[in-house]
Amino acid sequence: MKHKIYILLLAVMAVVLPVNAATMAEADALYAAGDFSQAAVQYESIVATGMESADLYYNLGNAYYRMGKIADAIINYERALRIDANHEDALHNLAFVERLTVDKIDPVETIFLVDWWKAICRVMTPDAWAYTSVALFVLCLLSIGFMLFSKVMWMRKTGFSVAVVALFFTVVTAFCASSRQAELDDKSKAVIYVPTVTIKSSPDEAGKELFILHEGTRVIIKSSLDKWVEIQTEAGSIGWLPASSIVVI
Repeated sequence: MKHKIYILLLAVMAVVLPVNAATMAEADALYAAGDFSQAAVQYESIVATGMESADLYYNLGNAYYRMGKIADAIINYERALRIDANHEDALHNLAFVERLTVDKIDPVETIFLVDWWKAICRVMTPDAWAYTSVALFVLCLLSIGFMLFSKVMWMRKTGFSVAVVALFFTVVTAFCASSRQAELDDKSKAVIYVPTVTIKSSPDEAGKELFILHEGTRVIIKSSLDKWVEIQTEAGSIGWLPASSIVVI
């Protein structure tokens, strides 16, 4: 039974991957020809198959920018950066498009060590970190073997030292894998998707009006209640807005 399922999965991949490649080429051609609307439709059809890549979202963001859809452009540049935080073109275009938004919010300063840790974790994918962690753990076990069974003193000392270092980096890389995966799975970031929305003090229309946000502004989702979402701006302001007024990155 498992063998049949494996064959079926291979057959599906054999069909889907070439179709996506053909669709991507068609979308790229449409974009190059200036038909940004149809290019966006083609890129979205690839996303709908479950395929994700930083370049795919970057191209989709470019198509939406060319169409004048600033919020959609920001959403897709952000999705590209969620996958590849060092995608230089997405970083550049996101910074440019954000200057076109109404709200100018200065982010709260973050702790240097937290930013440093995130930068390290973003160097590789979660799988790459996990494989590295496993390889280091194997090295640790081999080093312990040298330490226990070698009759040469310097080899025993070397085995002990290597085992300690390998164990330390096994833990570090395992945490990197976990942190990077958690960042990829994070669904708390969102973008305002309506021209304007009034932020309330409570999750209902009768709530006190606190401030107004405009299309394209990034927010953090704190909690939700029925059709309302509690958000926090990058400056730290908190309030409630209708869930329909945002799109999750």
